[in-house]
Order: sequence, then structure tokens, then C-alpha cells
Amino acid sequence: MFFVDRLDLDRRFKLLRKDLSQRGIIEELRGWSFDSPPVEPPSRSILFSVSELAARYCLTLRDVYLRRILNVKPPVSVRMARGLALHAVNREAIAMVKKSIFSGLPSGYELIEGLLPKGGEVTERTMAIVEAQLGALSAEVKKQLEREALSFFRFLIVQAAARIDQALSKYPHADADALVSVAVPPVVERKVDGSLIGLGKELSVDIYTPFNAIADLKTGEVREFHPYAAAGYALAIEAEEGVPVDFGFVIYVQISPGRAVPSFSLRYFVISDELRREFLEIRDEAYEIVVTGRDPGRPKCPDYCPYYPVCSSEG
Repeated sequence: MFFVDRLDLDRRFKLLRKDLSQRGIIEELRGWSFDSPPVEPPSRSILFSVSELAARYCLTLRDVYLRRILNVKPPVSVRMARGLALHAVNREAIAMVKKSIFSGLPSGYELIEGLLPKGGEVTERTMAIVEAQLGALSAEVKKQLEREALSFFRFLIVQAAARIDQALSKYPHADADALVSVAVPPVVERKVDGSLIGLGKELSVDIYTPFNAIADLKTGEVREFHPYAAAGYALAIEAEEGVPVDFGFVIYVQISPGRAVPSFSLRYFVISDELRREFLEIRDEAYEIVVTGRDPGRPKCPDYCPYYPVCSSEG
């Protein structure tokens, strides 16, 4: 979020608030209505992760059947490893920036001087996290991801330094806590208990902002189903805390070969009645598949689906 323009966010959310005031969100589709349909889950004995429901590569939810009934894991892919790696880098970079600020209010230059040399260490830890979850990677894939992780880390630190200098210039008497609140994303990897609505007990929201908005970091191509994740997290936060979460945005990060600087784009949206209802319908359908053990059958599979190699090998 260091690289997201605060003024641009303000303008975008002003438009979204106007849209929300015209359409509204009905009480029955707020997370705090967890004790009545359609938010009430079929059962709280089977819990799903948000990504398990929101990543709708498979239109028939056969991925749920393969994972939950047949206990088949998707083959490791570069896309999967990249997602884990860049999320880990984002998490660690922000933690390091916060620690540096609380250690003595550094200037942007001091931050760069102190943290940029640690890029190799961060990359090494990142690859250890990825391989611990996915297993050993090929030398070629590992080298590619190391380059991307280091590039993303450097980009985040430089952007954080610029944001800190801007904040210190505007608020010269800000203490560490005030500086963090202005210059650093408010909450990263925010934990929330989603069990009241049939989701996991320890969900992790990529970024939760003071705009009553959820930001989701994506490292792949733009997909139509990406807003479902924000809907799931919004419902979980509303259920646990009773506060409305109205907006979402997806941050797409791309690191192209030959470019030292990552590119990014943002997609903003209201977490609308329609989006909430569709997410809840997916949850209920997934529950039915798990309870009955029914194979929902294969759709016309896109080759970018994580389970494509599994289904295509069945003949």
C-alpha cells in the first residue's frame, strides 16, 4: 500500500460512497445477520477458507470435491509459488518499516540505508517459507522467484521511504505512532474469526483500511471472481465485530522480466448485495458437495486453473 496514492483512494472512495448511498446494502446480507438466512451457514461444523470459496477457477466447484473428498492437492505451479512469495515479502517489508519507525523515527534516506541491504536476507527467508509450504522448487523457478521477491522488496522500501518523508515534511512533530498511522498501511494480515458464517476461525485479510475497505493483493492476471474474497472477509468482519465493511479493492502486482520496477493496477468496487449473495451461494454449494461427497463434474476447464493438470489427466 506504500505505492497507492492516498488522494487517488480518496477520490475513488468518494465515488463508491455515492454508489453505495444510491444502492445500499440490505441488513439480511450483512455479516452480523449470521443467525438467519442467507448469511447463516448450513452448519458451523464444516468451515471453509475464503480463498477456497473465492478462487472460482472451477465453475462447478469440482476443486472443492477434489480437495475435500479425494484429498487431492493441486500441483505446485509458478503462479502459486509467486503468490506465496510476494505476499510474504509484502508482510515482512511492512513489519520491518514499522519496526524501524518505532526504533527512532528514521528519515526516508535512513530507512533506505538501513533496510535495502537486507533484501538478500528477506529473499532467503521468503523462499524458505515458500518451499516449506510447497516443497522444493526447481533451480530455474527458484531463481526467478528470488529475482521477483528482491525486486518487490526494494520497490516497497523505496516507496515507504518516500511516504515517510512526505509525512514528516507535512507533520514535522509527529511521533512514531502518528507516523505509522499516516505512512504505513493500517493493518496487514489482519486476523478475523469467520466461524459464525461458516468460514475459518483464523482468516487473514491482506490489508484492512480506515475506509471501511478491504484490499486484496493479487500477483496474477485479472479475474472476474477476485472480488469474492473481499466479500467473504467483509462478511466475517461484520459478523465478528458488528461494523460495516462496504468497499473492496484488488491490488494487482506484476513483475516483468527485464524490468527493475514492478507495475500495479487497482480495481475498486462496492461489496454489494449481489456480490455477497453470490459468495454465500458458493459457500452453501461447497457445503453440499462436502456433505454428500458428490462429484459435481468437470466444466470446460481453463488451463490456468490450479487443478487443470489433475482433471485433464482423467481423460
